[in-house]
Amino acid sequence: MMWQEFPLAKSDRVLLANKIETETLPQTLLLEGGDPERRSALADKIAEALVCVGEGEKPCGVCRSCVKCKAESHPDIKRFAPPKKNAAFKVETAREIRKDAFLVPNDGKNKVYILEDSQNMNDSSENALLKILEEPPQGVFFLLTCQSASAMLPTILSRAMVLRLTDEAEEEYSDEAMEIAAGIAKSLATGTEMQTLLSTASLEKDRDEVKDVLSLLSHFFSAALLLRNGKSPETALAETANLLASRLTEAKLYALLQATEELELSAKRNANVNLLVTSLCYKLRRSMEHDSKGMKAWQK
Repeated sequence: MMWQEFPLAKSDRVLLANKIETETLPQTLLLEGGDPERRSALADKIAEALVCVGEGEKPCGVCRSCVKCKAESHPDIKRFAPPKKNAAFKVETAREIRKDAFLVPNDGKNKVYILEDSQNMNDSSENALLKILEEPPQGVFFLLTCQSASAMLPTILSRAMVLRLTDEAEEEYSDEAMEIAAGIAKSLATGTEMQTLLSTASLEKDRDEVKDVLSLLSHFFSAALLLRNGKSPETALAETANLLASRLTEAKLYALLQATEELELSAKRNANVNLLVTSLCYKLRRSMEHDSKGMKAWQK
């Protein structure tokens, strides 16, 4: 998996690869953390994948679009940054992006706007940009990089998929967190609502463990989706992911992944642990009610 070169959490790497593979990547992504060079490199790679016209894994690296990306000359990838370090993004820049976004792509079906150091936007710039993020034209993607998502307006965060880079070593999970997450996943595949409630009972005392379990659940649901799309997940996830993929429809897996993403965002915002656990049970069981129509609506 080419995304291994980036210091992302395992769940984020699996999720990113799956969404690119299935063409369900949200139109706004926020890349936070790590050093500026890594954030910029990740934005470039995602942009290349979005405009790639080759077959198989994207970016293929050899099609005409990928060649233009390597030469930094692709007409449908545009990069914006503050005029100088720590300077504010001008509102005129946001308005320019908003106007340009409605022009058809030059060389394919997608256009990508990379906004570096977006934490330097002032309220006027963010509000001007928000208007296009709320209802982006089809095939238009926004990749925002920043030091910390906490510097962004909540209204922008609510419309973005957040990927966090880190300078730390690959995250590790305790055996207990792995056991709890696997138990929750298995209860969704084979059990009842009561079994789901019981499998989360030990989570109400430890916020960090809740975060780890949510991250692991994202792993499992993403890996199950990869299996349903003919890909092989990591060995450590294989048993639970196979069970989920064999028992749950693709629509249910997408709904479960979406619910888990929302809960992870709440956990990052330090939501009450008891409320998180209660929401976990409720949202996961509600997600089991989704059908194919629900999945298509979510993908849009």
